[in-house]
Amino acid sequence: MVNANFKILVIDTDKELLSAVKTALKAEGFQIILSSNSCEAIQLAEEEQPQLVLLDLLMPDLDGIDICIELKRKPQMSSTIIVFHTEREEDYSQIAAFNAGADDYIVKPVKMRVLVSRLKAVLKRHPNNQKQIIKNDAIGLIIDRERYLVFKDAKEIILPRKEFELLSLLSSSPRKVFTRKEISQIIWDTEFVKKNRTIDVHILKIREKLGADYIKTIKGIGYSLES
Repeated sequence: MVNANFKILVIDTDKELLSAVKTALKAEGFQIILSSNSCEAIQLAEEEQPQLVLLDLLMPDLDGIDICIELKRKPQMSSTIIVFHTEREEDYSQIAAFNAGADDYIVKPVKMRVLVSRLKAVLKRHPNNQKQIIKNDAIGLIIDRERYLVFKDAKEIILPRKEFELLSLLSSSPRKVFTRKEISQIIWDTEFVKKNRTIDVHILKIREKLGADYIKTIKGIGYSLES
């Protein structure tokens, strides 16, 4: 089972392909970020911290190999999976990609369902996908992502799906401040709108069930789970 909160950055100059890949991957629950510009793609990767980058070898300015090397140099992206998706099928191109740090190499054209299956398979190796059970001993919290169960001090707490996903997100990195924009994109797959109080309502409901002291509000920014 692959974590549905994962972000995938797709880098390609083919706009039709970008659209098709986005549609196929969003249907599987992933968050999709698109780019057709090498420099923009590197900046997006730094800002969004995707779990997987799918990129073409043939890109203007910096090619796929250069992008891969640049991303692998960044400590915060050490666990990011990089998959090449390209028409270049020569052995030397594949060797160059793997030497640059690629995790997989897929030759175009490939049926979309096969591409999705390959990406899901490689994502199973991502460290964050192993965390199906989240424990926070400091506050007595256990979250079982696979079975959608939450326990606080050994007592089960019943949460609707969105409340569960929001608490799981906050619990995945205790004390990390998740911005309201991040939460909107990850949990609701929408852009953040200031007047929309959906996040606030869900935080209030979680506090009612978990306790008011555990989720901290960072005024004007977002929320974090205290440990």
